[in-house]
Amino acid sequence: MPETGSPVPPPSREIKWKATAHLVAESCRVPLPTTVRYRSRSPFTLQLTLHTPTGDVVWNLERDMLFTGTDKPTGIGEVHIRPAPYDQVVLRLGAPSACALITFERGHVLRWLSTSYTLVPAGTESDHIDWKPFLDVLAG
Repeated sequence: MPETGSPVPPPSREIKWKATAHLVAESCRVPLPTTVRYRSRSPFTLQLTLHTPTGDVVWNLERDMLFTGTDKPTGIGEVHIRPAPYDQVVLRLGAPSACALITFERGHVLRWLSTSYTLVPAGTESDHIDWKPFLDVLAG
């Protein structure tokens, strides 16, 4: 039984999107199987797994940043996202001198993000985090 005043998050839920992204390399687009995973217990981020011939490459992205990037350029550090012609979204992953450019269809990204916002509405993310382990350490 939870202590009085202890936050109790809703049950953990997860959604996955298996998609085909495209790696932009020397003016050609190479199909790249991709899995995007969103977990309600980690509500601010999503996990992007690029399934390459040499193994999986995993990036953690901020959900709101991806949403913003479907409409206007955004990003910081090694993650930059922007809309592109032909209803595309471009993710630049890595340092500018050695980065990967990945494209997704904008409509598909927006539909998947809509599902994630149904699971955890914007502004309620903190309600879905299990704060108990953190609070236990502080009470220590």
